[in-house]
Amino acid sequence: MAKSSDAALRLLGYDRPAEYREYALVRDVMVPMRDGVRLATDLYFPAKEGKPVAGSFPVIVDRTPYDKVPRALAANDPEFFARRGYVFVFQDSRGHGRSEGEFRMYLNEGRDGYDLLEWIGRQPWSNGKVGTSGYSYDCATQMALAREGAPNLTAMFPAFGTADYHQDTEACGGAFRLAHNLFYSLHHARMDQKTLADPVLAAWIAEAEEHVYEWFKRPLSKHFSIFERLPNVQTWYREWVDHQDHDDYWKQNGYYYEGYYDRFADIPMFFYGGFYDFLLRGTMVNYQNLSRLHRSPTYFVLGPSCHGPVRARKTWQGDVDFGPDAYVDWNHLRLAFFDRVLKEMPVEILNEEPRVRVFIMGGGSGRKNPDGRMQHGGRWITVDDWPVPGAVERRLYLHGDGTLRPEPSPLGVAPTAYSYAPNDPCPQIGGNYTYPFSTGPQDQVCRPDILGCIDHLPLESRPDVLSFQTPPLAQAVEVVGPLSVKLYVSSTAVDTDFTAKLIDVYPPNPDYPRGYAMILIDSIRRMRYRNSLERAEPMTPGEVYEVTIDLWATANRFERGHRIRLDISSSNFPTFDPNPNTGEPVGYHTHTVTARNTVFHDAEHPSHLILPLLPA
Repeated sequence: MAKSSDAALRLLGYDRPAEYREYALVRDVMVPMRDGVRLATDLYFPAKEGKPVAGSFPVIVDRTPYDKVPRALAANDPEFFARRGYVFVFQDSRGHGRSEGEFRMYLNEGRDGYDLLEWIGRQPWSNGKVGTSGYSYDCATQMALAREGAPNLTAMFPAFGTADYHQDTEACGGAFRLAHNLFYSLHHARMDQKTLADPVLAAWIAEAEEHVYEWFKRPLSKHFSIFERLPNVQTWYREWVDHQDHDDYWKQNGYYYEGYYDRFADIPMFFYGGFYDFLLRGTMVNYQNLSRLHRSPTYFVLGPSCHGPVRARKTWQGDVDFGPDAYVDWNHLRLAFFDRVLKEMPVEILNEEPRVRVFIMGGGSGRKNPDGRMQHGGRWITVDDWPVPGAVERRLYLHGDGTLRPEPSPLGVAPTAYSYAPNDPCPQIGGNYTYPFSTGPQDQVCRPDILGCIDHLPLESRPDVLSFQTPPLAQAVEVVGPLSVKLYVSSTAVDTDFTAKLIDVYPPNPDYPRGYAMILIDSIRRMRYRNSLERAEPMTPGEVYEVTIDLWATANRFERGHRIRLDISSSNFPTFDPNPNTGEPVGYHTHTVTARNTVFHDAEHPSHLILPLLPA
């Protein structure tokens, strides 16, 4: 059963004095791979008087495509661990930074990671115990070498990562992640070694990044002209566009781990994720499967953050502050884990059960703090597992008058319809999407700096947004765990999208006279993939379909007087590409059509929201 405790806070605040006042850096050791390509590797040693300390030590590895020099300062702090008795090995991915070879997005990481760990095992400064660390892409490099069966792997700290790149990153519910895929591709194009060596090309890509909003407005095409001078980037971007079905392309190591957990060594692991991270699904899936498959300790922390540990080091995300307890120290969290499993130190909190910590958002005043952020508050709880044992499923049914109620509508109630025009998609305001926009919890009100907004009106006032909400709650409820929406829908088009968004609606107060509609989580389902992500199936116009939208998970306390709101629409732009409603392949559509989309909510078609509630 869930319980509040200071145990999670003590874990997050773990520290011990540095054993060494200094560290020594040996930069750009060129480690050979099996094919002769050499990868640039920085080694951080415990040091005295400027020289590495003699002896063997446990090793922490991070492999990154983002250039190991500035990346280290931003998030990884190798010197922090070197001063505490570890050798930190930091390697540039093939074809990036100072490494040789050609970069292939994710696909070389398994073999190259294997070869690095094999090399480490032969070094006199290694005691044979190797832990891996990193988030986002650097999480994928860990997972890839684990799937490859890398030797000497003793512990893993995978954070903010994928289980299946197709479902978690390239697409979601079958819809192409437009903002991420274009901007991320530009990001890698900027870091490409050809770009770094060519000032003209670098200026061209920098200009494209500066005007990325305009690129989002262009019809999606697999031919993104900026990449034509970078064939390797063009290749994998084109492959992403061409492989919209979940086919064998996405089963390659580097993209896919979900079907290969049996290849992972049974070793201690620590998974970290955030409720506003766009990789939340992958983090949960990795923990849930590997914790059940393995006997070794598996730890799991879910906080209120967006993507990455730099954001986790703040008490606020988006426009909302979660209070001082929300702060997570990335270094000390990893230190607690690696001290326990690599140094076998008696880290008390990691000897205890349970091993899952979850931050329940909510409980704050709802007023603005001195920084102008809404005070939502929150607290940590410890639980036995994830999903939380003992959580009770509650269904709230959609009604034609815009309410959410515990009982379904009677027979014969008229459905609700709206028109979705691809050339006027519903803008995304906050949520779990990633750069280059402001993410995290935000009030669902348009403002000029949001792409697609032309006014200052509430998003629910758009004619293509259906809002369903409860009456003001008579008592607080805590929603903690996976959740989903089941809809009965039809369309005049052969393909379209349906989106769902869960919102905590604050009542009005002096700081927010019309209240505050705080987004918690949102997701999408492309109807051609309603039955399977592996094969597209067109709709029959006018036919009613049952479809489930996976809202992943949240942990939020809806206070007394608040409302639980569900918004339904057909686009979240620019997070996802606006569906042209024609059924044509992504990147190849020749025209768009306006779809008349209908949501049914009667006794025969009981559309509903499924929530996991903690017992009072």
